[in-house]
Amino acid sequence: MRLRHSTVALTTTVLLAAGCGTDTPDNQAAAPPAPTASSAAPAPAPAPAEPLTAKQVLAKLSAAKIGLTSAAIQDEDTDPNDLLGRPNGYLSRSSADLPGGDKQGDKYGIERGLVIEVFPAVEDVERRSKYIQDTLKGMPILGTEYHYRADSGRVLIRVSGKVKPTQAKRVEAAVVGM
Repeated sequence: MRLRHSTVALTTTVLLAAGCGTDTPDNQAAAPPAPTASSAAPAPAPAPAEPLTAKQVLAKLSAAKIGLTSAAIQDEDTDPNDLLGRPNGYLSRSSADLPGGDKQGDKYGIERGLVIEVFPAVEDVERRSKYIQDTLKGMPILGTEYHYRADSGRVLIRVSGKVKPTQAKRVEAAVVGM
C-alpha cells in the first residue's frame, strides 16, 4: 500500500512540476496559428470606378452609327424631369433624336427617340426603370419604352416605343459593349 501512495505522490509531483514554468523570455507562449485563407479577413473590395457620363455614353452611341441626331446634354435648367443632381436623381442626362421618334416632341423628351440617364448605383437604375415601366403599363396611353443598361448597370438608356424594333435592336447592340 505504501508503494501505491508513493507512486501516486511521485506522479502528482511530476505532473505539477511539468505544468509549472518560469517567466523567462526563453519560455514564451506559443504564437497563435497563422490565419488560413478561410479565416483571414477578406480584402476590401476596390472602389467602383466613376460611372460614365451621359455625354460619354452619347459619344459611344454616336460612334456606333445608330442614327442619332440633335444630341443634347441636359443641365439643371433643361432637365425635363428635375432629377439632375437631386436626391434619388441622376448624375447626368442626355437626349437625342432617333429615326422613328417624334421630331415634334418635347426638345429633351423621350418621345424624340433616346434618353440617357446616369445614376450613382445599379439600385437607382432599377428603381427608375421599374417606376417608368410600371407607369407605362398602368397607363398605356402614355406609350412604351425599351430600356437598356450600360456601365455595369449604372446607366439607363431609354428608347421611345415609337422607334421601330429593328432600330431599337441596333441601339441594344451598341450598348452591349459598354
